[in-house]
Amino acid sequence: IIGNMRPDFIAERLNALQEYINQVLMNPILASSLPTKKFIDPDSYSTPFHDLALQYASMSLRTDGVYTLGQSLGPIGWRLRKHYFKVVHKPQGNKHSPGHSTTKHHLIKSSSQSHGKQHTTQVCVTTSTEKDYNSSTRDQSGRDDLILSWTEFGPDRYVDDREIHTVLKNYGGVQHPYIVPIEHIASNDSGALVIRKFYKQGSLKDVLCSATPCNPFLSKYGSPKGRAPLPLKELALYARQILEAIRFLHSKGLACGHVHCGNVIIVDGVAKLMDVENFIFGVPSFYRPFFVQHSKINNCEAIDVYGFGHLLYEMCMGYPLQDSYARQITDCPDSLKSLLESILSRDACKSALPTLDQLTTHPFFSEYAGHFNDLYATTISVQRPHLKFSTTAKDQLKLAVQKTEARVRDEQRSVKNQKRLVRVQEMMTSEEEKKKIKQKAKQAKLRAQNSLQLNNGPPVAPPSITATVHLSSSTGVIVKSDSANSITSPQEALMSPPPSHANSSGGNTSPQPPPSAPPVPAVPPGSLQLFADLQQPIPASSSSGGGESLWP
Repeated sequence: IIGNMRPDFIAERLNALQEYINQVLMNPILASSLPTKKFIDPDSYSTPFHDLALQYASMSLRTDGVYTLGQSLGPIGWRLRKHYFKVVHKPQGNKHSPGHSTTKHHLIKSSSQSHGKQHTTQVCVTTSTEKDYNSSTRDQSGRDDLILSWTEFGPDRYVDDREIHTVLKNYGGVQHPYIVPIEHIASNDSGALVIRKFYKQGSLKDVLCSATPCNPFLSKYGSPKGRAPLPLKELALYARQILEAIRFLHSKGLACGHVHCGNVIIVDGVAKLMDVENFIFGVPSFYRPFFVQHSKINNCEAIDVYGFGHLLYEMCMGYPLQDSYARQITDCPDSLKSLLESILSRDACKSALPTLDQLTTHPFFSEYAGHFNDLYATTISVQRPHLKFSTTAKDQLKLAVQKTEARVRDEQRSVKNQKRLVRVQEMMTSEEEKKKIKQKAKQAKLRAQNSLQLNNGPPVAPPSITATVHLSSSTGVIVKSDSANSITSPQEALMSPPPSHANSSGGNTSPQPPPSAPPVPAVPPGSLQLFADLQQPIPASSSSGGGESLWP
């Protein structure tokens, strides 16, 4: 192995990599991309999703006999398990004979579908993919361009298999001035397909990013050419229209759960919500990584309000909020700032979000869209909203809402416990690091003290007094004297002649007493005791039989 393999360096790089991955996963665009998911979990994302979608969509359309599946549009969306295709009506000569039902098995056709209706032609000419799309999707009857989306069922699909076809059929007949109609809807055991009109201007997100709708998702929104916030009056009008669409769904016992700029279309100055059937499909929300961090956002209405807040923020700023809450909101009027803070501030996410009804009465809408209520009353008098379910379907939808909310709360508890575990691990690591640092500092201090003692030698004696140490040659025992007569000055001790070891005849070898010291002033007993405590034992000399006056 080549490189720096020190454990501390590897641990540092692992922490940095984890922090980098956390930042990537907090970005919904990057977190939803296939390269990121393959890096995190390569085993779970090795399935050929596109090939399966093509197979299922072809089988469903072959059973119907009304539409012909065209070319794939590539990864124009953010979902890995949602794929888009061109689709056209089959020529009139290939239609079934009158009286022959085109609905078989799991195929469901919406009541809003009209095969004989004439539409104006819309053309999108920017890339080669879009040119192919426009040239292939226009049929000879001049109908509008259509786009097919195939979506695999997600983990929150709770509607019973026996009822889901009826529920989807009812969804196909939804009518509301602020909801995009469904041309065709069908399902099987794995997923469902939806056919809608193709809008050349793209979604609201395409408008904000000046992006081309048929380009890949990452190239459109990962680094857009330019961002342009909406004027305040348009922002207020579009926001109120989206609010009414969400309120309509909730009034029918449903939830949207997928409110974001990519699911809004602007048609002739009117904002329309699409992909409302995603709730039945049970697919995860775009902002799920955000709201699972806040335990108060735990019901379908709060989730839709939270998504509406992000949509409002992006329309106001021109760019999306890249965090679960807004730390600071600037560059907008006070009324709009108040509205955004009531949804996206940290305090709001920790306490409780406003309801949909409370949002409609906010002063911002009175200031910039005061005429909306009259406009909406006129609109619904012409186009009455319609979405009807059977009693059994209503029970299934109610159960689906409850189970969806329960799973959100379970995931929020899991995230909370994981955060708590991470904090405990960080605290333990911090305490261990503190102990290691303290131990290292203590060892360094001891080494410094030892080095200082070795370099400086024995300590210097006090200049005032010294003690006489008698060494017995017979016993080798050091005898300390505390008497005043045994105290001499350092100079006298050094200048005293050495004791006689033996006489000339070699007779007497007993030690001789040291010469008497001159009288000195009496020393207080306390000083003597202090001095005695400072004395150190001196090793006995093998060659000397007498006593010497020395300092340790």
